[in-house]
Amino acid sequence: MSGEALHARSYFTTGRLVLLAALALISIALLVVAGDGRGNSATDVIRVCLLLIVIPLSILAAIPSAVLVRAGGRWGLRRVDSPLVAPLATPVVLGLYFFTPTWVATLSHTWLYVLSYPMLLLLGFILHIGLKGSGRIHSSTSLGLQILLSLVDLMFDAIPGIVMRLSHHVIGAEFWSKPPRTSPSAMHHQLLAGAILWFLAEASDLPILAMVFVRWIRVDEAEARRIDAMLDAQEQ
Repeated sequence: MSGEALHARSYFTTGRLVLLAALALISIALLVVAGDGRGNSATDVIRVCLLLIVIPLSILAAIPSAVLVRAGGRWGLRRVDSPLVAPLATPVVLGLYFFTPTWVATLSHTWLYVLSYPMLLLLGFILHIGLKGSGRIHSSTSLGLQILLSLVDLMFDAIPGIVMRLSHHVIGAEFWSKPPRTSPSAMHHQLLAGAILWFLAEASDLPILAMVFVRWIRVDEAEARRIDAMLDAQEQ
């Protein structure tokens, strides 16, 4: 058995594999329950948030940090290894999806709609991997500062939901107001979609901050052990 296989077995215990399998099944079930995003805008908002935020956060939380470090070094993910990437980039991605022609194009073409599932999921993993770390070295001071900036950035996350909730016109009307759909029903669903997006954006900040805080504590403990080892070596 190769060294990498042995490493993988040591990282993925039976309990952790069961947890990951359960999370995968729950994720599939949530997407099935959410249904076809082309039915109404509220359903598609739920689908996108599941793929981009909820599912990646849940699965990354269950994956050992050591595995992410090895993957980050191999796949070049250290470039996005910062707790600030997810809070800053996620609202931008949501804005580019919902408030540009991308939304209508995705819903109007079946192949684009199907392709959006793996693309959004992959993008969600890339954006959120920095919350646990993928090999880039951070000091405890740096992570503490990033937590502070993340707290300030909480308001930024809600912008897409606020814009959708307070908008007076149907966003993506080329698709949502097309018969058999009607503008009044499309507007109703859009108001609901905005409220859902607003809520999920704010609610997702809590596990994000928790994951970064845990990472900060681990880095601080590692620095303390390293300093103690250096002092012991100097005394000898």
